[in-house]
Amino acid sequence: MRIWIIGCFFLFTLFMHSGAAESEYSVQNDFFEEPEYVYLDVNKSLDYLQKNVGKELAKPQVCSKTMRLAIVQKGPYYEFKTMVRSLLVKLSEDGYTNLPAGISHDFDYDDPQTWKNIALSSAGSCVELVADGYYSADWSDEKWEPEAQKLRERIVNSRDIDILLGMGVATGVKFADPALGIPVMIADSASPESAGVVGPGKFSTKANVHVQKYPKRIAMAIHNYHDILGFKNLGMIADRSEDIQNAQSFRVIMKTAKNLGINFHYCLGDIHDASNPRSQQEFIRCRDELIDRIDALFLPVFDGTSEKKFFNYIRPLVEKHIIVISESKIDEVRKGALISLVEESFEESGRFEADVMEQIVDGRRPETINQFYNVNLSFALNLKTAKMINWKPPFELLLSVVYLFDTIDFS
Repeated sequence: MRIWIIGCFFLFTLFMHSGAAESEYSVQNDFFEEPEYVYLDVNKSLDYLQKNVGKELAKPQVCSKTMRLAIVQKGPYYEFKTMVRSLLVKLSEDGYTNLPAGISHDFDYDDPQTWKNIALSSAGSCVELVADGYYSADWSDEKWEPEAQKLRERIVNSRDIDILLGMGVATGVKFADPALGIPVMIADSASPESAGVVGPGKFSTKANVHVQKYPKRIAMAIHNYHDILGFKNLGMIADRSEDIQNAQSFRVIMKTAKNLGINFHYCLGDIHDASNPRSQQEFIRCRDELIDRIDALFLPVFDGTSEKKFFNYIRPLVEKHIIVISESKIDEVRKGALISLVEESFEESGRFEADVMEQIVDGRRPETINQFYNVNLSFALNLKTAKMINWKPPFELLLSVVYLFDTIDFS
C-alpha cells in the first residue's frame, strides 16, 4: 500500500510539472513565473486517426482564399511524421483540407507518391498542399544550406507558397523570418528562445511567425532526471557553434545543473551533422574525454551519432554503468539509451498546430495566437539497458512509463 501511495504521489508531481490534459487549464509550478493558460482541443479520443481517416468528414469550410502549404524539415523523425499526419487529419476533420479517400491511418507524408496524392486531393480546399512543396535535407549540412536557400528564394520570388510549416529548431533558425512575407509556423522546436528563433513570451515577438513552445521544458526535465537517477556528475557533448549550442539548450542545462548542485562536465566538438563522419569521430573523442569524469551523459539534439549504429557510440558508457539520457528521443531509448522524458502523444502536438493553422486561415495573424503548448509528459525507458548498468527502476517510475523496451534494437 505504501509503494502505491508513493507511486501516485510521483505521478501527481509529474502531472503538475507537465500540464493536465483538459480542454482549458492552468499550469503553475516552480518552473513558471506566473500561470499560463492554454487551450487544447483534446476532447476527442487519441485514436481519432484510426476512427476518422477514410470516413466521411466535416463539410468543407468556406474560405476567402486558398492557402498553399509547404513543409520543411532538416531531416525526418518519427515524431515529425506523427505530428504532421495528425495535423493533416485534423484539418481534414474540420473541413479545411481533403485527404485521399481510404488513405491508411499511418501514411508517411514524406513519401513522394503519398505527398503527391494528398496534394492532388487537397486542391481547391482551404489548405492546399503544394505538389512539390515538401523539403528535406535528410540531416545533411551539405544539402541543408542550398535546400533552405532554394526554398527561401521560392517563397520570396515565386509567391506560390502562402504558409510554411517548419519541423524542428533547425527550420526555425532558417525560416522564422518576417521578411518572407508569409505566415511561418515552427513545430517541435527545442528551446526556441535560447536558439534565437523567437523571443520570450506566449505571443511571438516576430510578425507573421508562430513557434510552438513548451516553457521551461529542458530545465524541468533535468530536475526530473536528477530526482529519479541521483547522478552527481552530468556530462554533455555540445557543438562548437554557439547557434547550435543554443538549439541544444547548452547554457540552460549548465545553469540548471549548477542550481541543483550537480557537477557539470562538457566537451565541445563539430558534432551537429550526423551524416558527416567527422561529426561521429568528434562524438567519440568527446565521449572518451568525459567517460572517467561522469556518471550520466545527456544527449541533446544534433548529438553527432548515427541512428544506424547508435548503440556502438554509447556502448563504452553502458559498459561502465554510466547513465545515458536522451533529449526527447524515443528511438534512441529503443536503441539503448536508458531514459528520455517525452510527450505521451505526439498526435496532440499536430492537432495543436492544426488549430493554429485554422485560425490563420480564418484571418488571425500568427503573432496574435498563443504559442504555449503543454501536454502530459511521460518516460521512455529501456529495461535491458537498466539491467546492463545494474540499475533497478523504482516502482513509482514504472507507473509513469509509456514507452517501455525490454530489448535493444541494433538495427
